[in-house]
Amino acid sequence: MIRFYIVAVLALSLCSPFWVLAESVSSFTLPSSVNVTIIEAVFDKKNADIEYCSSGGSICRINGGIPFGVDANIPETYVKKITVVFQDRSYVLDATGMYNAWGGRPLEYPGIIRYFGGRCFDELNCHFRGVFSDAAGSFAAEWVVVEGFSFRTVLTGSRDVVSAFLKNIDLPEYE
Repeated sequence: MIRFYIVAVLALSLCSPFWVLAESVSSFTLPSSVNVTIIEAVFDKKNADIEYCSSGGSICRINGGIPFGVDANIPETYVKKITVVFQDRSYVLDATGMYNAWGGRPLEYPGIIRYFGGRCFDELNCHFRGVFSDAAGSFAAEWVVVEGFSFRTVLTGSRDVVSAFLKNIDLPEYE
């Protein structure tokens, strides 16, 4: 009976559409010794309320919000979770509204560009920036961790902010 159950579960999992919906996990360590993990999953439009994302005339909305990284198309992936770890402390960064964000890109192309930066000043206070997606759908995000609480302070597709973040992916150090 147990053998039949195991075979049945394996057969169902191979036939299930969820088998195809794999997650993409990108992990890297920043120069500041913070470990970052970005988990993306395939976007299933059947589980979302989508408006105007293919019609061209109005602003695309997914579940009532403006999606970043899609440029008026239905996204292929969404950011499921971003986690940062520093000195045994782990923080989940708000990834709401972030689509087609990371893909298979590396953290950086040395000497050319780095897409994610930031640091923790101590185990309870951190500041991070990221540039996501590519071309017309590029967007920037910024987060702070204050006394152990994580907040996203910026999420924008503004070209000048994206450009500024690319030039200054690591935050300036003030005295």
